Amino acid sequence: MEVALFVPPTVGPAEELMKGLAGRRTDLYQVMLKNLVEIAQYIDEFGYYGIGFTEHHLSVEGMTLSNSPAMLGTYLGSRTKNLKFGAMGYVLPVADPLRVAVEVSMLDQMTQGRAFVGFARGIQTRWINTMAQHRYSLSDNITDPQRYDDDRRRLFYENLEIILKAWDNDTFSHKGEFWTIPAPRTDWPAQRMTREMGGRSLDAEGNLVEIGIAPAMYNRKRPPMFEPFSVSNRSIELAAANGLIPIGIMCDPGIVSEQVDAAQRGWEKAGVYTKRGEKLGFARYMIVGETDAEAREFAELAMFEWTYFFAQFGYNAVLAKPGEDWKSIPSTVEKFIERGILFCGSPDTVNRQLEAAFKFMPVEYLWLFTPNELLPQAKMMKHLDLLTHKVLPNFTDRIGHSRSKNAA
Repeated sequence: MEVALFVPPTVGPAEELMKGLAGRRTDLYQVMLKNLVEIAQYIDEFGYYGIGFTEHHLSVEGMTLSNSPAMLGTYLGSRTKNLKFGAMGYVLPVADPLRVAVEVSMLDQMTQGRAFVGFARGIQTRWINTMAQHRYSLSDNITDPQRYDDDRRRLFYENLEIILKAWDNDTFSHKGEFWTIPAPRTDWPAQRMTREMGGRSLDAEGNLVEIGIAPAMYNRKRPPMFEPFSVSNRSIELAAANGLIPIGIMCDPGIVSEQVDAAQRGWEKAGVYTKRGEKLGFARYMIVGETDAEAREFAELAMFEWTYFFAQFGYNAVLAKPGEDWKSIPSTVEKFIERGILFCGSPDTVNRQLEAAFKFMPVEYLWLFTPNELLPQAKMMKHLDLLTHKVLPNFTDRIGHSRSKNAA
């Protein structure tokens, strides 16, 4: 099992966020970068898979402040040796697919093959409707939820198709519902350069017929591709059928078990035959202290993120049992532990929680929500040390061994 951190970057502790406009404060942002380096170098040393950052914009409040996951990945990649980095994920319905493709390939080149990528449909209307208004008007459809979802789904899959073409081919063309590539009747003055150095980009009459991105991926292969966070059985199955590793987030054991099966069906549709739980991930919070009481203290700080951000977007739905009204579920640490989105306690307690969970949730990838800055750095590093040496080695042989000592 691979273990990775999912970091929706927060720039400061709750008391600083509550002062207002924390996202615009240089002092907080610089401390956040320094602390992220410490976290990244620690988990790089002890065998973690990587760090995934959200793509969220306009976050003046200071939570989920990750305008460019690729830039954060490049920053940390230059300070680590093995860790992988990527977006979890790019919001494709509002993206320029060629820009996404080349950002990922640049990250992959700059880290020498350590990029992965996640693709999402997006839920944040503040920046989606603002930053995509020149392409299409999702805001016109916001009162019609079904049309809004359908538009995002169609845009998502056409943009994904273009990105894969860009990675798989030196040059290519595309004609779909939203994009024609290259743009028709493009006047291209540099014909001599392109004829002699640009592959099959021009026809005999000098018309531009194909384009390509540069640089290519480091090893000229697609990166590992994920789709966070899949909620329904249908979205899990569809992601796998399209070659994306689904990252589930639902908590009820019966629902989770169904989604493990849905992923397996999806991969079979893609012609890939998997073991149960293979090519599948789930996301959870995990907070470890020396005692249950200390872990609860840490969790009360860390789960500010869920209460003030994720719950506001309806994420308490992932805690619900079949037929239950998720709006009635309170956002408390006790409820988070009870429903299974949060593993919390001493190492012994968390080991028991994980052992019970993996009976119905076999996964190849475990993504851990990591509320940086909300948990003071000393407490964050203590939690990571306990997690790394007293919990995760009981479930995966990837974690806990010093890479430096092994190299020596």
